Amino acid sequence: MSIDVQTQRTGRFIDLWPHIALVVTVLVLLALLISGSFAKTLVSTQVQVSEGEPARLQPLVLQRATLGALRIEVKAVLPSNQWVTYEIQLQDSQGKVLASGLKQAWSESGTWQEEGESGSWQEDDLWGGLDVRSAQSETVSIVVDVLEYGDTAGQELDQPVPFEITVRNGVVDGRYLWAGLLGSGSLAALAYLSVLGSGKGVIAKTMPFSDIGERAVVGGPNNLVKVVVAIAADDTAPQRLQVALVVSNRNGDPVHQQTDWVRLRFHRNDKGTVEKATAQFETLLMLEPRSSYRFAVEVTPDASVDSTCLRVSEGARTLRNVEVSQVRWT
Repeated sequence: MSIDVQTQRTGRFIDLWPHIALVVTVLVLLALLISGSFAKTLVSTQVQVSEGEPARLQPLVLQRATLGALRIEVKAVLPSNQWVTYEIQLQDSQGKVLASGLKQAWSESGTWQEEGESGSWQEDDLWGGLDVRSAQSETVSIVVDVLEYGDTAGQELDQPVPFEITVRNGVVDGRYLWAGLLGSGSLAALAYLSVLGSGKGVIAKTMPFSDIGERAVVGGPNNLVKVVVAIAADDTAPQRLQVALVVSNRNGDPVHQQTDWVRLRFHRNDKGTVEKATAQFETLLMLEPRSSYRFAVEVTPDASVDSTCLRVSEGARTLRNVEVSQVRWT
């Protein structure tokens, strides 16, 4: 029998989807970080508006924007326990309404007592606004009008309402970017996890010994076989254990042998006492031809070994360049 074993580092089994998803996530994150730099403040002022007497700001030129929008933010400045319904309008040079929005703003406060304790509370909802994108450059005016004004006692008020108005251009709505970041980030995480668990499992066997073996039909051209050995040991285990893997063909002849040292990880409880130790060995193979192979593992020294788990899968994918042992026999 002729056996040819070549070990080389290769990237032929890399799955590109996790990396593409990660690039998209990074691009969305960068867009989120720099989106604030596109905004330019055009107006920042305060006006007094009485019911039936709309306040009109100085006209401004709304530029055609390829990125971002014109954002009009209006805040009603109200004392506690008052409310106001106001309208925001964006009008063109002819007085035609291009966009509008209604807002019922309010501010409330009070005190509370419960089981001998007391305190105060205050809540409000004062902000209103519009986001507008224009297909062409044009001159527009912003109008704020008070429709109703009163207090929580049910009394109508007839006095001016102060408003703080801020107008910015090139504003990017971060809500969509946050949603995109969450979506692309979740997709990238799922893609990475899917690659780590990729492949069709053909062997999954656990024994309470240091030796384990099982046979399965695997291999073939361009078929990456992953062999994982998980070891559990007690608190007397040494720092390292030796794992010996022997792969035999259908005739029982060894076609691949590999021996490596694995370092154990010791798990301690809250008192600092070692409860168990674990280690994992992993190797990647290409076995040709496709046939029945036996995978036999021996762990030494074996005195402290509680269990050995052998998992073999084929059709595995990787995240980066990896070392693969290519085994051909005839």
